[in-house]
Amino acid sequence: MRKLAVTISTSLIVLSNTVNALPYVGAKVGYTWIDDECQVGYLCDDDKSGSVGIYGGYTFNNFLAIEAGYDYLGKFTGAGLSDDSIDAFTLAPKLTFGINDAVNVYGKLGGAYVNYGDKSDESFLGALGLEFDVIENGSIRVEYQSLTDINNDIVRAKANTAYIGFSYRFGGNKQEAAASEYKEEVEKNTLATPLPTKTFQATLLSNTFESSSSQLKSESLSQLDELVEFLEKYPQAQVNITGYTDSSGAESSNQVLSEKRAKAVAKVLTDRGISPDRLTATGKGESGPIASNDTLEGRAKNRRVEISVPEFEYQQ
Repeated sequence: MRKLAVTISTSLIVLSNTVNALPYVGAKVGYTWIDDECQVGYLCDDDKSGSVGIYGGYTFNNFLAIEAGYDYLGKFTGAGLSDDSIDAFTLAPKLTFGINDAVNVYGKLGGAYVNYGDKSDESFLGALGLEFDVIENGSIRVEYQSLTDINNDIVRAKANTAYIGFSYRFGGNKQEAAASEYKEEVEKNTLATPLPTKTFQATLLSNTFESSSSQLKSESLSQLDELVEFLEKYPQAQVNITGYTDSSGAESSNQVLSEKRAKAVAKVLTDRGISPDRLTATGKGESGPIASNDTLEGRAKNRRVEISVPEFEYQQ
């Protein structure tokens, strides 16, 4: 006599659109206007120009990065300037706060070395912006930046710039961590002959879905193939599908998103022939975290959909 216990455990792990300890680079274009404060007796003209820039940085955690850049602010005419260029080398810490899975607000406060006509000067730098994750490892940012104290001995000026830019993060491919594990255990038991049992578990993390959406990515659908095959083989199996989010954003919005993602997985299964009577889809929002919401990695793990098949007996 023997007892056969079979457990199939599949972890489909896809890392979040946010990253942990990664370098990034970017480029931006914008529009700059100069506010002049002149000494008595000098003529100043406020002026405006198109501007461009490049930047790069390193993300230490979900809040802090260090960012350096070069900005060409354009050519201007004013006190001490005659159709002369202004450019700046900048360095500042970047503090980021998540609004939801795909949108962050950030601020920078640091310094800049500015070439202003034939003069050079140091200036304070301040910036405030929004960043939107639009593709894997890529984001668009909208930013207001101010260089507050540019001095060429004739005029003290303030350079204001509105930018739109694109950033690319290196490494940490959001789907490179997909993996599967299989475990089978056979135990002999001379006292009883119960029917063998089976169960199934899977976890889908946030980048299985479109950013801030309940729609599964087309390339992620194949990750459900093993579950569909399992359910077709064992028609008595029931499936529990539960969605979760991290703690970013409004609690009510996170609850709705978790429910929609769970129902989206259920719809994929019904579209592939699994009876809806066998499926239970629920959302638990921010509840039930499996990692800390204080880190990028932890928040990525908490944004997930868990799929489980309760243990059931079957005839061999």
